[in-house]
Amino acid sequence: MSETSRYLNLTSQDVDFSWMCGRAVVEVAFLEPNYWDFVVGPKLCIRAECPWRIIRDGRIALSSEDHGQKFGLPAHIDAAAVATELLAHAIISVVQLREGTADLSIDFSAGLRLEIIPLSSGYESWQWTDPTGHSFFVQGGGNIVRCPIP
Repeated sequence: MSETSRYLNLTSQDVDFSWMCGRAVVEVAFLEPNYWDFVVGPKLCIRAECPWRIIRDGRIALSSEDHGQKFGLPAHIDAAAVATELLAHAIISVVQLREGTADLSIDFSAGLRLEIIPLSSGYESWQWTDPTGHSFFVQGGGNIVRCPIP
């Protein structure tokens, strides 16, 4: 069996994010050069290598593009710290995965939404691990694959 055939191609309907509902993002971390971890529990994480943004009351409150910017403020923005502050006490209520593009939208209490937005037709955009231990990857063009448990 080839390495590629070990991975299972999925559609958005094949993916179950119900395990996220009722949880909160306990930490957001930035790892050089461009990895963003949204931790929702022990060994439960979404890792984004693409742009993301947090919407509050219908407006952009923060994005990955804001990290390290100053915008006339006294200090550079630490987007990981600000995102953690925004999301840590908000409970996840709805998770949606857009068919075709694999855009991820996570609605929280308090009028917050996290959007992870793949932009590449070739590069991997984001990945996650679910409570069963399966790892999933959003490949270029929005293709979703599940890796076998080792």
